[in-house]
Amino acid sequence: MNKIISIRQFVCGEEVFNFSDLFINSDSGEQTLPVNVLMLEHRKLGTILINTGCTGLLKKKLPQFISYKQKHKLRFEDPDSITEQLDKENIDPLVVKKVILTHCSPECCGALPLMPKYELISSAQVLCLIKTRDTDEDMMKSTLPDDSIPIKAAGIFNGQTFLNNYFKWVYDISGDGSVLGFDLKGHSRAMLGLYFTESRLLYAADAAVDERVLDEGLVPSDKLLSLQSDADDYLVTLSTLRRLHRENPDVTIRFLHSRSFPEIVKG
Repeated sequence: MNKIISIRQFVCGEEVFNFSDLFINSDSGEQTLPVNVLMLEHRKLGTILINTGCTGLLKKKLPQFISYKQKHKLRFEDPDSITEQLDKENIDPLVVKKVILTHCSPECCGALPLMPKYELISSAQVLCLIKTRDTDEDMMKSTLPDDSIPIKAAGIFNGQTFLNNYFKWVYDISGDGSVLGFDLKGHSRAMLGLYFTESRLLYAADAAVDERVLDEGLVPSDKLLSLQSDADDYLVTLSTLRRLHRENPDVTIRFLHSRSFPEIVKG
């Protein structure tokens, strides 16, 4: 019997990327891609969100928001909020027991204060940025949870997994081996990738625009590298993901802005 019953995709905003500017071997031009929130139904842990998408809370720091929106071409309206989408499907946000945060960004932290009660889970590095409110974007401070929200740093996974061939540390996010985590360096100061062991789905957060970067061997331009927290670490992470993708064709890799995810419903 599977530990994860289902994984669903919610689109909570959009972002426009110019592939021709971001990759030296692409002529695809502008692409409008979703900002994804994933919802897991775990047999023992209940309803879990992975990130929370964008919300209007980001507009509280309006000058910074306008600057960010112009730079990143971020698009969202109030109905895009994960809380609005849950409400439309008659899902009470109170059923969300845990939120797994991959990294501190407007697309990931946007609705954290709107969720009524949950435990926040991530790597110790990501949670340190949350607790100290040491975020790169000042506008994000209005989207971070208050001190009453419990946080949990994932412990080290002690079992055997192929992820050890690619990442220094592997974390047991769910506590039962069904959701593993690993560090993805370079894009931001701290970022967590996730692997769902039963479905062999690897979620590489914002480590690449989407899976075409791996499938088509797209090469980052100087402009794209200039947008990363550490360009050298970013290139190492991208190389690692390319090798993992090549050596494990049965593993499905998706990202924060992937258009679609495999439909996963287990008995």
